[in-house]
Amino acid sequence: MYAVKLSLRLAEHNERGRKPLLQRLRSWLDEHDPGGIDQIRAFHLALAYVVIIICGVTTSRAFGLNLDVTFPMIGAMTASVLITFTPAASVPIEAKSFLRVFAVTIGLLAIVAIIGPGSHPENALVLKLLLVPLSCIAMYLRRYGMDGQRLGIALIIIATVATILRPTREEGAWLLLASVEGFIITALIRLSPFRPSAMQAYNDGVVDAVQGVGDYLRLLADAIRNSTEVPKPALTMLHRLRVRVRVALLAATTEEPEARGWVEAVRTHVYRLRVATQLLRDCIPPMRAEGNDRAWAIPIASMAEEVARHLDLIGRVPGHRDLRLDDALTRLRRAATAPDLDPKVQLTLLRAVTAFERLALLVSGLEKFHLERPVEENVAAYPSQPEPKVAPEPFFNANGLSPSMRVAVQALIATTITTSLDLILGLDHAYWATMTVMFVLGNSLGETYVRVRYRTWGTVLGVLVGVAAVHLMHNGVWVLAGICLAGQVIGLLTMRDRYDIASAATGLSVVVGLHLVTGLTAEGMISRIYETAIGAVVALVISYLVLPIYGSDEVIVQVKTVVARCRSAFAGWWPRGEKRESVSELAWEMRPVMDRLPQIDAESSLGHRAAGEVVNLVSTLDILTTYLALLEDAAQRLSALQPPEEIVNALEAARSRTLQGFDLALGDAAPAAEIRGAPQVDAALSAALGQSTDETARRLLPFVADYLAFSDAILQPLADLRTVLNPPPATSTVPAKVPKDTTPDAQEAA
Repeated sequence: MYAVKLSLRLAEHNERGRKPLLQRLRSWLDEHDPGGIDQIRAFHLALAYVVIIICGVTTSRAFGLNLDVTFPMIGAMTASVLITFTPAASVPIEAKSFLRVFAVTIGLLAIVAIIGPGSHPENALVLKLLLVPLSCIAMYLRRYGMDGQRLGIALIIIATVATILRPTREEGAWLLLASVEGFIITALIRLSPFRPSAMQAYNDGVVDAVQGVGDYLRLLADAIRNSTEVPKPALTMLHRLRVRVRVALLAATTEEPEARGWVEAVRTHVYRLRVATQLLRDCIPPMRAEGNDRAWAIPIASMAEEVARHLDLIGRVPGHRDLRLDDALTRLRRAATAPDLDPKVQLTLLRAVTAFERLALLVSGLEKFHLERPVEENVAAYPSQPEPKVAPEPFFNANGLSPSMRVAVQALIATTITTSLDLILGLDHAYWATMTVMFVLGNSLGETYVRVRYRTWGTVLGVLVGVAAVHLMHNGVWVLAGICLAGQVIGLLTMRDRYDIASAATGLSVVVGLHLVTGLTAEGMISRIYETAIGAVVALVISYLVLPIYGSDEVIVQVKTVVARCRSAFAGWWPRGEKRESVSELAWEMRPVMDRLPQIDAESSLGHRAAGEVVNLVSTLDILTTYLALLEDAAQRLSALQPPEEIVNALEAARSRTLQGFDLALGDAAPAAEIRGAPQVDAALSAALGQSTDETARRLLPFVADYLAFSDAILQPLADLRTVLNPPPATSTVPAKVPKDTTPDAQEAA
């Protein structure tokens, strides 16, 4: 009965299509916003809007400004750029970001007040022309990382809103007051201490992910007891271990940079837990054996249940490895060494012993973090690490202009074209095309293409919904204001993971807001579609023709760097190395590269590098790091057991062959060289097994089998990496394929 309950719980992910819409939205938010960090940001934005509108209208009427719409709009714009472009962090960090963004806002509004675009048509032309150099400056700020990119986008939004409103000099002075009022209200609301902790959300996300592994182990135990097919790790568990933990980690390190050491240490254990669980299924003998051959089933099922019980206690009670887990492991080891077992079954069971020992060690490691305690205590007890300093990108590199300078030049040319079209064709709202250029220009051609596609379709959808809303509720001002606010909130929540939805929500909010502020008609709303198309086409063409930046080329360099570091880490492990660099750190560094795969795929449609090469290259590297993590565990276990010299010689032969595979992939070996050494490995292993007859040596066999199996499995992804990174001279370069002879679970890990 309990297994049925667990099956329903783990199958819940596959039933999402049958759930009500609100429940599916709730599930999506739980996965992509663990702890509700961004939901609180969205709530603060909505609350700030309401308070600013009330205070803005009151201020306008109290001073007789006749700015009942414009005054609160500038305050709301200030709140929007402050909250939207300041990621969730601690109060001191967000306060510094608020001051930085507000300084840019108030400085640009002061320039607008001096120009006074509403005082004379020539003044409006000056402000419109000012958008061109501002766009170049905004793109240049990307050399300072994400903080600079957010400042640049905020700069363009402020300038665009000022171009739309065209205030006189007197009105511009009052709008400075409106911005100050919006800043004060937003700071009081957002910087309050009553909000969820991203660090605690990360702690809870890890606990939930660990319990998901426990659920899977119970299903595995139930399948073994009932002689049914052993299930693969459930999709729900993989999501918990990947999506939720990764998103929570990013938010936690942003909130508390000093806690990076503790956060990374916990993440490393979670990564190893995921890898060990995914490959556990291959360590279970076939279910079809009957009679005495099934004597191993009860010990394996009991061991899986004991590990699951310990995983359930993590984050709830103080961790301690009790005797029940050790007794279960002893019974499993005794069953695996029974004299009447089939040799193949026995070897599989010996690997199961090592797999469960690995899980037991990971359980003990997670228990030492005391996730049941307040997260502040854990962080305080862990050695702090300073946040790494990232140097600004230089102006020039080996290929000429740096990427940030190239994007700045592209923005300068593209906005010059859209502004010229405004002056020549007399577009009613050319600023929309200019703003589109700024939003869709990415850091590579592929990123620009993806943004153009999402931005265009999102704008079309948002405008059409906005036209329908205005037509149906033209007298419901407050209903339309609510729709405008809802669009802002949805855009904030989906900006990171669903840019298409964020674009549609933002487009809806803008057209409805302009209807309320300026009386924008349905015809003016429809014009947003072709103006967006103009800006998108101009941005894509310029990104393709002027100093193009190809993300696939950058990924090739990143992959080479990671492969080289993987070789260095592997060379530093036992049996001859002394270094302790872990491959889990390298696997984490590949996550941003994996996120760029849709952009790389887009570049292939524009005639650059075949997408199959780079996409399969990154996937193959993910498989490589998965096997390296398992090989690292096996090396650490063997090092602790101090095997005899005969076995060390056999493993050294396998190590040399793996290093040769790395050298071939990186181009450090002779071009015509091929991986050799399998006969030497077999000969060394045969000699070691022939000379090792005592019980201690027999206990080493499962670890030796793991080391040899994983070192052999690594050769295939290394060979596939070589076909792209360093193809043999006698053959043509073909797209690398995901290894077909690797285990299904390893392919699933990629």
